[in-house]
Amino acid sequence: MSQTITVTRHVRCPVEESRAFLTDPHKLLANMDTLSRCRFIESRDDGELWDVFLDSGTVHLGGRVLITTPDGPDGNGLHWHTVRGTRHSFDAVVEPDGKGSLLTMTLTFSVTGFAIAWISEMIGRGLVARNLEAIAEEIRHHLEFER
Repeated sequence: MSQTITVTRHVRCPVEESRAFLTDPHKLLANMDTLSRCRFIESRDDGELWDVFLDSGTVHLGGRVLITTPDGPDGNGLHWHTVRGTRHSFDAVVEPDGKGSLLTMTLTFSVTGFAIAWISEMIGRGLVARNLEAIAEEIRHHLEFER
């Protein structure tokens, strides 16, 4: 069983600047307060290892993730998937939208088990959705007002 949450935001910032911010995990994760525990581990040939956690009270979603930019440094997105911890993946893409950018973020997570896993995923879905909305607003605010 898995849950997928998608959030989109229009950002009043040129797509080139939005892409530069979004595809650099050192910039992006340093400016995300909603992701409370982010720590760079090491660079590898296939990406960068980070510890990334979304903490919402007593619920912790995250672990060690491998972060990649699928289209290289000039790409329009960032992807990560778990290598240790709660199984999840995250994709963020920036596309042109008039004079600004369209930010789309998708997070998929899963919990093992049957009935308890289903209950955990239903509770977790609400928590993750609220936090993903908050992350989208943090990114939008940073790009529109703090760059």
